[in-house]
Amino acid sequence: MVVVGSANIDLIATVRAAPAPGETVLASRYAEEVGGKGLNQAVAAAGSVPTALVAAVGDDPEGARVRRHAEDRGVDVGEVRGTAARTGRALISLFDQDNTIVVAPLANALLTAEAVTDALRRLEPAAVLVQFEIPEEAVLAAAAWCRSSGARLLLNPSPVRPVPDEVLALADPLVVNLGEAAALAGPSAPVGEARGLARALAPRVRSVVVTAGPAGAFLVDADGAGHVPVTERGEVADSSGAGDAFAGCLAAGLATGAGLTAAVRGAVAAASRTVATRRELR
Repeated sequence: MVVVGSANIDLIATVRAAPAPGETVLASRYAEEVGGKGLNQAVAAAGSVPTALVAAVGDDPEGARVRRHAEDRGVDVGEVRGTAARTGRALISLFDQDNTIVVAPLANALLTAEAVTDALRRLEPAAVLVQFEIPEEAVLAAAAWCRSSGARLLLNPSPVRPVPDEVLALADPLVVNLGEAAALAGPSAPVGEARGLARALAPRVRSVVVTAGPAGAFLVDADGAGHVPVTERGEVADSSGAGDAFAGCLAAGLATGAGLTAAVRGAVAAASRTVATRRELR
């Protein structure tokens, strides 16, 4: 399978509480780690299935670090392109079992539709996983290639922005958290109610999975609706990678031929294990 997405260096600060507007807070710990939704999801998937990453990084030491990190974890980085821009950055604050993230795309913003299409033609995957830390033209190019080739499109619209109906219609599945689901479902959707949000989105996609943190995940596909609870509970050390671990492991499960419910079950377990460890210890 192929992941089309971002690759960053994450600057991670752990704080007691999120700062209010105009407030400065001190961090109790700090780390710089390789990340980005695309890279994180590719690493998660590569643990189970052959996975390639299509991304853009800088021709800088950070870009080399990104490639080395991914390659060491089994990801094919042949389509990770170098650019004149700096490798992307994400500013992450961890607090009270939650997080805030600000992404500076930098080189990620230079991932073009042409580069994505050319890479997918060379790789010819059966499934493509895409997120939204890359330009819209790159997302649309991946969707168009899936439409023309018959490949499966797994769509994780994060950070959320409007999605054309023709792209949503290809999503199999659409993978969203509660906030993203509410934004896509519209003002009449049951905000905060994962089961209702999944049902509201279902007519617009081939299948949908709504993640709900400690409540697990809710799904709807051609076989009906379902719920997969969290069975591995523990202390939350770092929640910033949970969504990416979930999406990557879900994609890997589907790529091995598992049904959606079984793949979601594996993804929920993987996300639970991920939040139990700090990033620098993974």
